[in-house]
Amino acid sequence: MINTKKLNWGIIGAGIIAYKLADALKLNPNSQLFAVASKTPSRAKIFAEKNSVENAYSYEEIVNSKEIDIIYVATTHNFHFDNAKLALEHGKHVLMEKPFTVNAKEAKELVNIARGNKLFLMEAIWTRFLPSVKLLKNKITNHEIGDVKQIEISFGWFVSTQYKKRLKDPKLAGGVTLDMGIYPISLVCYLLEELPIHIKSMTRFSDLGVDEISNYMFRFPSGCLTNICTSYNLRMKNEALIYGTEGFIQFPQFQTGERFTINKHHRTNDIEDKIEVFEKNHNNGFIYQVEEVVSCISEGKLESKIIPLNETVGIMEVMDKMREEWGFKYPFE
Repeated sequence: MINTKKLNWGIIGAGIIAYKLADALKLNPNSQLFAVASKTPSRAKIFAEKNSVENAYSYEEIVNSKEIDIIYVATTHNFHFDNAKLALEHGKHVLMEKPFTVNAKEAKELVNIARGNKLFLMEAIWTRFLPSVKLLKNKITNHEIGDVKQIEISFGWFVSTQYKKRLKDPKLAGGVTLDMGIYPISLVCYLLEELPIHIKSMTRFSDLGVDEISNYMFRFPSGCLTNICTSYNLRMKNEALIYGTEGFIQFPQFQTGERFTINKHHRTNDIEDKIEVFEKNHNNGFIYQVEEVVSCISEGKLESKIIPLNETVGIMEVMDKMREEWGFKYPFE
């Protein structure tokens, strides 16, 4: 029997991303934001007041609250592992803001704790749950462009002031790969339903020593090749191009876009058919991952089929391998 009890959420971290998740929870009838926690009490209090939440807690208080079912970890990357581990060890389900952890070793430990305690755990790659991205996945799975042989993605912009400190600071596990590169990496793995078997990459480091512009080249078991370029300090086209044996797909603004074009070709006469595809996304795309979390927990599932834990760990291993190529470790690793 499915448990339809409304989920009480707690949020650890009171920054920008936490506000977006709080807004998404207000739109889900099966969710309620019960408490927020921050290392800075004043920030937790301000967040609680702005979101009409009664409880502004310390970390210990939020994980010990018997009323809370699930905790969303919205702190900086370097704290993800410690915060999620604390929550899991106190019997809370966890939705972890991306990147899941800083490295695969941390990721594997969290997965083991969650599975050992029969708790739900998921990385918050919210873009996977967007209707437009799910439709794209459906078109590829149904071989609308034949067998996919090549994927090219660009993803970069001049990061705004509010994100600069976090992105540029090695002590906060900054750098473009963990913060932005993870989106196109996750997308190609999702579309192909496999992890890369050959990985080559290079990077340009910032003045503070984190990866500022990075290129990743992957080969997958299916034979598909991918080329991804990403930067937090260079404006790029922000487009995904997916090439198959019977055509290609252009997806502008792939991270949040609602419209893509299927270009179908005919080998015999070079005629090309263009099919415009549109699928509306909500202004707050976080609502779809909230729906997935609520659905999984109500059905007693410990992970999501859309972003399974083994894949999350596998993608962390891919990023570990690239950082190893660059000789790049964070100060606390």
